[in-house]
Amino acid sequence: MTEMATATASTVAATPPTRREHVGFSLRRVGVIATNTLTEAIRQKVWIFLVIIGLVLIALAIFFSQYSFADQQEQIKFIKDTSLGVISVISTLIAIVGTAQLLPNEVENRTIYTILAKPVRRFEFLLGKFCGSLLLLALSVAAMCVMFALVLWIKEQSQIRELSQTYLGQTSSDKAQAQAQITEVQIQAHDVDLIKAVVADFSKAVLVAAITLLVSTFSTSLVFNVAVPFMVYVAGMLRGSAGEMWAAHHLLMAIVSIVPDFSLFNLADDINLGKVVPWVQVVPIVIYAAARTIVMLIAAHLVFSRREI
Repeated sequence: MTEMATATASTVAATPPTRREHVGFSLRRVGVIATNTLTEAIRQKVWIFLVIIGLVLIALAIFFSQYSFADQQEQIKFIKDTSLGVISVISTLIAIVGTAQLLPNEVENRTIYTILAKPVRRFEFLLGKFCGSLLLLALSVAAMCVMFALVLWIKEQSQIRELSQTYLGQTSSDKAQAQAQITEVQIQAHDVDLIKAVVADFSKAVLVAAITLLVSTFSTSLVFNVAVPFMVYVAGMLRGSAGEMWAAHHLLMAIVSIVPDFSLFNLADDINLGKVVPWVQVVPIVIYAAARTIVMLIAAHLVFSRREI
């Protein structure tokens, strides 16, 4: 009996202690989660409804411009202003609604337990969900931009045709005037600054999605996950006015500085007024959104890593 106990003790002592397997970070797993998230999000009726609303409003801008303004340039400005406003609003709504239900749906369907039971780190899961939301945003903005470009092209061709027919058979001076107006229409329709406005709006939507993801890490209520980011967004749009009003109050200014300044991303007004918006002005806005987004993702990871699931 003593010999058996001695042999067992020797075997246990000879057996190396079991080490917990370390799971490293994997971009492949993040990509798989992001792709699955995009596939699930596309099937949501809310996303389809918002995108259709955005496309319809942009398409209707060409009809409203004809009955609102007689001047050709003003009609194009109306289309640009309306389309950029629609892209800004719809992308923000998709960022909030599309991201707010990512984690609650996983918890409700209990698929999160299956995923995290596999060798998947929580940060990979969170980052994959966020990347899937960004893919959804990119797809939505791209669809609205295609419709925007199509509407501008149709309006441009219509006005060129109208001007050509109006001055057909006129004097050389009238033809020169018509050519000058056609050139101005082409300049208005091919405004490259529109790309800068879309980039700023997309950066804003990415930041809003990061804020929504942070809220959803500690809340399971869909209404709460939608309401809080929306209120933060409204507060961010009013931050400039609040900063001017409370400039003398250091405590209030410190509180205000926590809220992102979403008014920085509004470049559509300057573009429609004919002001030149250089990339030097756009790059700091993108960097500002990226820095704020990283902070939100780090905070979301710290909360989600300590959440009991």
